[in-house]
Amino acid sequence: MDRAQSILRENGLKATKGRLEVLKLFIGAGRPIAQKEIMAMARLKLDRASVYRVLNAFLEAGIIHKAYMDGRHAVFELPDSCGEDHCHPHFSCRGCGATTCLKGMKVYSEGSPGKGFTMERQKVLIEGLCPRCSS
Repeated sequence: MDRAQSILRENGLKATKGRLEVLKLFIGAGRPIAQKEIMAMARLKLDRASVYRVLNAFLEAGIIHKAYMDGRHAVFELPDSCGEDHCHPHFSCRGCGATTCLKGMKVYSEGSPGKGFTMERQKVLIEGLCPRCSS
């Protein structure tokens, strides 16, 4: 059994063709990807609604998480490089729009940000130009 099938089985999800295709894209990408990129990269013909349902199922199961949102734009990634007390920041290029994981940098969180606050998630986004757009 391959990694994608194992992940789906461990999370109680059926291994449909669409789910396997999308999960394999995440495994192979090694970076956050957007819904429209999934539709463009998929070998199967997947419509927007199908991809949306797969992403929601993966989010609910904890297989992926939203890495970055800017207005209605969201990218998703496997949470394999984040732990309970830290996560990595993301870099968003203003030139080409690509989002990159900065896995070499860790952002640590220690407890609550203050009395009365309950922290649920932490997002750190660095914006600028990627090496390709800078040159």
